[in-house]
Amino acid sequence: MNDKQSLYEQRRVRIEKTIALEAVDRIPTAFMGMAFAPRYMGMSIADFCEVPENRTEVTLAAMDKLGADVWDGINKLPCGKIVPQLTAAWLSHVATPGRELPEDTLWQVQEKEVMKPEDYDVILDKGWPAFLEGYYPRVIDVDELLEMKTWVRDNVEHVVQRCRDHAYVPIAFGGTATPFEYLCGGRSMGRFFIDLYRNKDKVREVMDHMLPYMISEGINTAALSGIPAIWVGGWRSASSLLAPKIWNEFVFPYFLELVNALADKGIISVLHLDQDWTRDLERFKELPAKMCLLNTDGMTDLRKAKEILGDHMAIMGDVPAALLYAGNPDDIFTYVRELIRDVGPTGLILCAGCDAPINAKPENMEAMAAASREYGSVSMQEKNSC
Repeated sequence: MNDKQSLYEQRRVRIEKTIALEAVDRIPTAFMGMAFAPRYMGMSIADFCEVPENRTEVTLAAMDKLGADVWDGINKLPCGKIVPQLTAAWLSHVATPGRELPEDTLWQVQEKEVMKPEDYDVILDKGWPAFLEGYYPRVIDVDELLEMKTWVRDNVEHVVQRCRDHAYVPIAFGGTATPFEYLCGGRSMGRFFIDLYRNKDKVREVMDHMLPYMISEGINTAALSGIPAIWVGGWRSASSLLAPKIWNEFVFPYFLELVNALADKGIISVLHLDQDWTRDLERFKELPAKMCLLNTDGMTDLRKAKEILGDHMAIMGDVPAALLYAGNPDDIFTYVRELIRDVGPTGLILCAGCDAPINAKPENMEAMAAASREYGSVSMQEKNSC
């Protein structure tokens, strides 16, 4: 075993022990900065979006430049063209740099009612896969979507190996979500929230029909890469956006069934949760113990999460995007030190909240990595108590 392979194995074990809430020699650090990487490395966002190999190579290059000795892993395997993937996740058209947008601007999800009320009946009558076949042309060139899926299928093993070559552990690959997220993306947030009150029985029936496909998607995605973890996304279904009655009826039961089904197959659910989920953290104790990783974006109260879930679920986060852009290295060091003090040392993977933004200051990203080394070792308690 060469040095890179040995380092990869050390980091893999460190991450796996952290998810299992076991003691580790130091807190692992994961990179997440899809648009930051090309901007940092001088690549246009258009080139990043258009050439699938670019996403892999520029991410690895950015990690190396920031400090190859500080990153244990990558939050999500950088594999395939990002815009078609986001389109499939959101069921919304995504404006692309170099096409509808200037070459070096960020891709943009276009919030619009594309899915119509009558499409609920199409899903029930024809099935979810048949509905998608007819729906995708409304939001994307289907040839491009198929090309992306084919490329990922044919190249995922190579991308995993490229990460191994750099000794970075991909924590998860691909993802799925609850039916809520897909329907909300297609209908648009405003329209779908009205549906939840005016057409709730039909929405529930459609969600019940869709969920087995979401489960299969997650299982098949993990099998494709060999990485036993996938993202289970949540963004529009956050506690802070919904009344408890709606959340308890249309969100959490589907989360519970989806995550349990994945756990039954030995698959870790990386709960990539944007917005604020603090109100309902207690419910997450119903999810299978040590089979989830709570991955937040800086809005959920991680200290409350540690208090409630500390012996049940590991946490990945959560240096906020705003701090990485508007703060300075001293701010980053303070945030990381206090996060490790309050949420670590067991069951914590340090990572940017959701995603490091395109305009994150390189010195702040470097500071996040350096702070993880300074405060993340076995002696962190002594340092933090000084």
